[in-house]
Amino acid sequence: MLIVEVTKFMDWMANLSLEHHETCDRARKLLGRWRARAAETEQARCISPQTVEELHAEGLMQLFVPGRYGGLQRDWPTLVEASRIAARACPSTGWMIGLVGSHAAIVGRLPPACQEQVFADGPGQIIATASVSKEVSILKQDGGFRIDGTWRFSSGIDHANWVIVSGKDPRDGQTLLFTLRADQVQVEDVWDVAGMCGTGSKDLRLDDVFVSDVWVVSQSECFGPAPTGARHNPDGYLFDVEFIPYLGSLHIGPVLGCAEGAYDDCIATLRNRGDSKADAVSRARPILLERLAESAAQLSCARHLYHAIALLLHDAGVAGRSLSVQELLTLKRDRAYLVRSCVQAVQRLVQQMGTAVIFEASPVQRHWRDLQVMASHLDVNWDTAMLAYGDFAMDHHPCDPAMKG
Repeated sequence: MLIVEVTKFMDWMANLSLEHHETCDRARKLLGRWRARAAETEQARCISPQTVEELHAEGLMQLFVPGRYGGLQRDWPTLVEASRIAARACPSTGWMIGLVGSHAAIVGRLPPACQEQVFADGPGQIIATASVSKEVSILKQDGGFRIDGTWRFSSGIDHANWVIVSGKDPRDGQTLLFTLRADQVQVEDVWDVAGMCGTGSKDLRLDDVFVSDVWVVSQSECFGPAPTGARHNPDGYLFDVEFIPYLGSLHIGPVLGCAEGAYDDCIATLRNRGDSKADAVSRARPILLERLAESAAQLSCARHLYHAIALLLHDAGVAGRSLSVQELLTLKRDRAYLVRSCVQAVQRLVQQMGTAVIFEASPVQRHWRDLQVMASHLDVNWDTAMLAYGDFAMDHHPCDPAMKG
């Protein structure tokens, strides 16, 4: 079975489009610039205008923009791989590509009239979102909704042209998505955090804002299979399939890239240690080599999970089908395990390096803090994923042919 899966994966990798590889190459050529700006980005608590310009110029913020509007309309593996590459140098930039960039696909699922207006000024639109809210009031009025309150964790909002927030319909309690122009919201700078500072994930304040019915859709309809906008973009599976598994799995790109970047920086730091520590390094060398090898193996396993997730989601998308219950639970299990593996691999290296890693000049400590913040996201929560999978496994006999993964 393992040989079959590996062969299938290798065939899939070989068949990735030329456009996929060209996109990844465009991200790689900017790594030096993003690495040089990483500390500045953290201090500014926001992606720099220069980085945003580069992302636009190389099409890295248009990967999920529908082709009819001049976007690149790439498949899911291309965006997540571009975000992984970027995160090796600057996890916040990887987050911008992967998480914020994915929001264009949400617009591509909205009614055509909304899509036309969002992309009226071209494909280079940045769409921020916010779903965690507090002290929110949503009232239904003739022709729309009047909303008031604060929404949290809006990554990339400083550079956004449009904003999508969610809230409960006061009539039946279902979750609605409200699309607004960025100039309709107030940004509250409360983003003083321990990691992923450069995402600029600030709060949004809406003060008695009226949103027309035209710009309000049911979240379940928008994220479910065959939403209204899918007929407008018939050649892209991301506008048509059930979207939640794809959105919830985007984190694996920045997480894996961040861990890989930390590993590379650890190796560079250890190689560059001065002669004054030569004796200590020599005595600790066997232990150090063992730790490096174990972390390398753990990251290698994480990469296998990463590719398996990409293969699953891409194949399901191309086939136009939703994931089965088992596939969905396995997906959640594997992405949580991937994240934990990355955290453990880097933790081991940080402990081995000692005080060399605690200074701000060390990129390792920045990667380490960023990784901890990303790992705390609900979509990769260990307990939730493992309990759900374990419960499913207990109810299905392992000899059952349907029980795979």
